[in-house]
This record gives sequence, structure tokens and C-alpha cells, in this order.
Amino acid sequence: MKRSRKIIFLTLTAVFLGLGIVNFDDWRVSRQLAIARSALQARDPNKAMSALLEAVRLNPSHGEVHLVMARAYRRQGELNNVRQALEKAARCGIALNRIRREEWLAMAQAGQMREAAPHLRELLVDPGDDGPEICEAFVNGYFLTYQLGDAFRILDAWEKDFPQDPQPLVFRAAFSAKTDSWAAAAGYLRQAIPMAPQRDDIQRELANALLNLRETAEAAKLLQQLLKTYPQDPDLLVGWVQILLERGQIDEARSILKRVLQSHPQNFVALRTLGQLELTDGNFAEATPSLEMAVTLKSYDTEARYALGTAFQKLQRPSEAREQFDFVAKTQEALQRVDQLINRVRLKNDDLGARFEISELLRDFGEPRERFLWLRSIVALDSHHRAAHLELAKCYAEFGNAEESVKHSQLAQPNSSDGR
Repeated sequence: MKRSRKIIFLTLTAVFLGLGIVNFDDWRVSRQLAIARSALQARDPNKAMSALLEAVRLNPSHGEVHLVMARAYRRQGELNNVRQALEKAARCGIALNRIRREEWLAMAQAGQMREAAPHLRELLVDPGDDGPEICEAFVNGYFLTYQLGDAFRILDAWEKDFPQDPQPLVFRAAFSAKTDSWAAAAGYLRQAIPMAPQRDDIQRELANALLNLRETAEAAKLLQQLLKTYPQDPDLLVGWVQILLERGQIDEARSILKRVLQSHPQNFVALRTLGQLELTDGNFAEATPSLEMAVTLKSYDTEARYALGTAFQKLQRPSEAREQFDFVAKTQEALQRVDQLINRVRLKNDDLGARFEISELLRDFGEPRERFLWLRSIVALDSHHRAAHLELAKCYAEFGNAEESVKHSQLAQPNSSDGR
């Protein structure tokens, strides 16, 4: 009898211990999910992903974990991983309507607006807690496809409905910076910082805007604070070099630039700045290799081109100098025309002629990714635009994406079912 009672006692103890372990693991998964959601709200997808990976380790079949992981991947720009995470979430029992919502947000964020835009109204009818998330994905997509009117309309509504969310101000600042409106960018970022004082990314962007405005006193305070947390960050160190140069601390600035280039030999701004520094100091031969590498990395950068032309001129290499100066003059003329065309697009969103002319100008005088985005904006508005498909095929070939290159080549053909 005593032996039977002992067996029963031990059995019950094992059962309760097992239940306790299961419940404890469930609690740990819930805890990691809470950390991930908080990190996403704080604009830290890497921290969110670390928590989610731990949650997957504890319970690989937890659908909610995979759903939130899809959102974290989307924030990181890892769209292929978004698809895989959503497939796992579906297999783990997450409702189809929730999967579709995340798919629509991923499409929007990637700039696939023809596919995403029809679902915007449905998303906003019942946003739940995702109002800002929906706005952000669609604003991002509309900016990627240069549908500026739609982007600003959503931004206005976002700010009205969520006045304490700093992200609309961050978007406005990014657009201002893209058009070199640095004073406006700094104004938006100054408004955003009190709403999210913990966000280092906003402080970084404000420091960059201030450096472009040569407001070095305020920029120096921000950079000093950020460097306490990220002492080896190459971009922050190069920003600090601008402060040192303003203060006349040339040797210290040169030392930091060489240190950055030792660990990051293709840091464009460090290369350009070091070349300009040597140029200013009269070290023309020393300036040339850094500036040549900078131009190799970003052939469209007029500042690097002009500095390299000056170095060639000082080294009595007139034909090479003229080549650089001619490129700078042509680029400035082309970009003035681009600015005029962008104003046309802002007034008339579906002006495909203006969009295509911008892409053609950027082919020779602009950043390849900007040209690519303008071309994508054309086919987002008109999927039958053969000339844009043909140029996209070339872009994808240059990017090493053979599958997309072939697809757009086919769409550019006169007998294509989608082309004309």
C-alpha cells in the first residue's frame, strides 16, 4: 500500500513538474515576444530579431512568433525572409487574413504599389494597433516609386491621427535631405527627437543635416554623445572629422580618416574627405589615389570629381583635369533639369514622359539606384511601358539579377501580352 502511494505521488509530481516546465517555456516565449514587439516599436529590428530567434528556439511551432518575425524581417528589408516566415506562420495556425495583411504591407514597403494599393482601404477600415505600421509601409512604397502626392497625403493623415509618432517627421526629413533642403530636414528632426529621445537613428540624421548646414557646435554635441555608445562607428568618426577640420585640427582629422580606411577601405566619404584634406594641404600626389578610388566607387559624385580634377590640374595633367571638370558641369546642368522634372511629377503624378526623361538623365549623371527606382515607378503606373521595361532589364543585368532581367526583356518585346 505504501509502495502504491509512493508511486502515485512520484507520478503526480512528474506530471506537475512537466506542466510547470511547459508553462515556464510558454511564459519565456511570451516574454521574448513582448521584447520583440517593444523593440520594433523602438525602431530596433535587430534587437527584435534576437528575441524572436530565442522564442523560436523555445517553441519552433509558435505561429505568433513567426508572424512577428515576418514583420521584423520586413523592417530589415529582408523581403525573401518575410515570405518564408509567413509560410511558417500559416503552417502553425495563424489565420489567413492576418497573413494576407502582412503580405500587403510587405508589397507596399517594397514599392509594389500596383499590387498593394488596392488593399489600403481594407487595411485602414480595421487597422487595430497597426495604424502607424500601415501608414509607414505605404508611405515608404509611394516614395520608392516617386508617387509623391500619395505619399504626402498619407503622411498628413498619419501625423493627424498619431501626433506623438516621430516617424512622419523622419520621412519628411529624409525627403528634404534628398532634395538638399538641409534646413528643413534639420527642423523636422529637431521636432522628432523629443518624441523619441532614445532613437539614435534620428540623432544621427540630425547630426548629418547640421554638418551639411555647417552648424558644427550642435552637431558636435550629438556626435560626442553617439560616439560614447558607438566609438568605432566609421560614419560617426567621419562626421567627427568634419568637426575637427572646422577647428583646424588637421593632423588628428587625418589620423582618424586613415584609421577608418584601414578597417573600411571602401568608405566613400572617408576617401573623399581624406583626398580633399590632402588637396587643401598642397599634397596633390597624396590626394589623387583617395580621390580616384572615391570616383570609382561613386562616379556621379560631383564633389569628388571636382576635387580630383583640381588635383590633376595641380599635377600638370590638364586633359585628365578637363575630363573631370566637364563631367561636373554636365552633371550640374542635368540635375537642374531633373529638379524641374520632379516638380512636374509632383504636379502631375502620371507624367510618364517626365519620369522617363529623369531616368535617362540619371543614366549618365546620377546614382544607379535612383535611376532604377524611377524606372520602376513608370512600370508601377503603366505595366505596358516597353522602353522602361527594356531599361529595367539592363539595370537588373548590371545588378546580377538574371531572372528579373529576362522577365523585363520579355515584357519589352512588341508581342508581349503585357507590353505594347
